[in-house]
Order: sequence, then structure tokens, then C-alpha cells
Amino acid sequence: MAQRKLKEFDEYRYGPRSVLRPGDRFRVKGGPVYVTDGAEELPMYERGILVFRRYYERGAAKWIQAYRFDGGGVAILWVGRSTKSPVVPGLRRKPYRVTSKVKETKLQRARRLAKSQPGSKQRA
Repeated sequence: MAQRKLKEFDEYRYGPRSVLRPGDRFRVKGGPVYVTDGAEELPMYERGILVFRRYYERGAAKWIQAYRFDGGGVAILWVGRSTKSPVVPGLRRKPYRVTSKVKETKLQRARRLAKSQPGSKQRA
């Protein structure tokens, strides 16, 4: 079987009028679980605020590349159909669902702009 070509996209549509673009902050629910021999499900998913970077497709496989807003590193979020992992026995790749974008408040924006201004002093 021939390997399908990897497609990269700079936006991800998660609803009829909702689109993620690079730099957008968002929250998710769902995600992969590990099923033990005793049929107990252990969650292995990401939580918190994530920052969108890119969306990928390869055949039926679909995922989002994002990073944690608090600087915790890169997160690969599976958004394709629910499948069993071909590599890890017991791992079910359940899809993530983007629940909402996180909007920046006026105070957060003012602090961010103040940090970027050269020679500015920031209050504690």
C-alpha cells in the first residue's frame, strides 16, 4: 500500500463559523485513553489552554499541532476518527473536540504590550 501524502494547513475549522488560526488560544475535551487488562480506562489527554500552530491530514489520520500556553511544550491532538493505536496495545485514540477559543482580556493585552515596549517598567 502506498503512503499517502501529508497535507499541512494553517487553519482548522471546528464548527460552521469557527476557525482556529496560528496563535489562537483554545480549550479541548476528549482525547486518548489507555485500557488496562482489567478494563479500567486511564485518561491520557491534554487539558488547559493550548495555542494553535498547524493542522495536518494524511488519509483518514487528522491531528492538530499546538503548544501549551503556560510553556509546557508541544501537544499533538488527534482529531480524526476513534481508532486503536497500531503501536501501543491498549491505547484508544479518541478524538479531541475543540470546545472554545480563549479570548484575551483588555488587562492581559495591556500587560503583553507593556512587556514588548523597550524601556518600559512593569508594576508588580
